Amino acid sequence: MTHPKSCERAKLHQCRCSDCGGAQHGWPYGLTLARDPSPAGRQEARERSELAWRETQPPKGRRSPSKHRQAAATDSATVDLIDWLAENPSTIERIQEVGDLLTGPVIEELDKRFGGSSPRETRRRLTEHFWCDLLAALAEGIEKVSKVMDQVPEYVTAIILKSRKDEGRGPLLEALVALAVRTAWEPIKGMIHASGIEELQRTCRILAVLICPAPENHAAVQNAALLPLAKEGMLEISKERLEQVFPAEWVRRLRDDLGGV
Repeated sequence: MTHPKSCERAKLHQCRCSDCGGAQHGWPYGLTLARDPSPAGRQEARERSELAWRETQPPKGRRSPSKHRQAAATDSATVDLIDWLAENPSTIERIQEVGDLLTGPVIEELDKRFGGSSPRETRRRLTEHFWCDLLAALAEGIEKVSKVMDQVPEYVTAIILKSRKDEGRGPLLEALVALAVRTAWEPIKGMIHASGIEELQRTCRILAVLICPAPENHAAVQNAALLPLAKEGMLEISKERLEQVFPAEWVRRLRDDLGGV
């Protein structure tokens, strides 16, 4: 798949790439930074996120945090996760495996079934948080129905459709969502036996954060990926920033998960 580097290295919190449909947004470069034995690239990313945070202002009175401040907070958390990956190379390879699955068999099946004469237009519709929806729902589905594996695709499809409706995102055909889930699920089911449920959940969650164009605008990623990941790879400063920009209920759940610390 030909693909512009500007999408893989995206700094803006948006994606309209009709080449990959968002399936290669952000995460390949995130893994490149994590694999690099030199910390220079990761340090540059951290400095960029620190500058973005400093350039925003806390809200006054009862006003909500600005989108720029929310984005800077999620960028800080993303940089933490990339640093964590640099110390955990086995997880990098699992993320690569799942990412390749999305950009290979899954999108190929979607092109064949729904691409028609204009596959680029179909792919463009997927840039509206479809892939991170898929990954966040997979992480949740693996946990919820790990003892009844055959029910996972239906469960995940239902989660994605409900999430998109609840968040007011553009509707997608149920058949398209179901095909993407089924195509991804069979190989992922095999990965569970190789690496275990917990590790595969972590893989899907980190990839969901890396691939998401704007986690600050995506409740599914906030709840199913950022929240559980805060326990293992996120610096306290990033947690504090997320607390400043996300709702009180989210903050309460974060602290409950961290044992009240």
